Amino acid sequence: MKLRGLRQARQRSGLSISQLADLTGLRRDTITHLEHGKEDPQAYVIHRLGAALSATTAELLGMAMLEAVEPGVAPQVAARSGPLGAAS
Repeated sequence: MKLRGLRQARQRSGLSISQLADLTGLRRDTITHLEHGKEDPQAYVIHRLGAALSATTAELLGMAMLEAVEPGVAPQVAARSGPLGAAS
């Protein structure tokens, strides 16, 4: 599962990667890897990021952006992906 909306949510909040790392207790490298899709997040990571950025799971996954472009697509993608957007 990729967090396609993580970078946008972080930038919208005006935070650097280092600042987000400090807020969440995650390593800076972890956040960088998540933003570049090199690492799959665990549920607790998504929760921490969402809380720090005031973002929903859908926003972090990039589904909110997808829904804005093509209404009705995000729920279909989520249904195919399974819990928390994980590939089934």
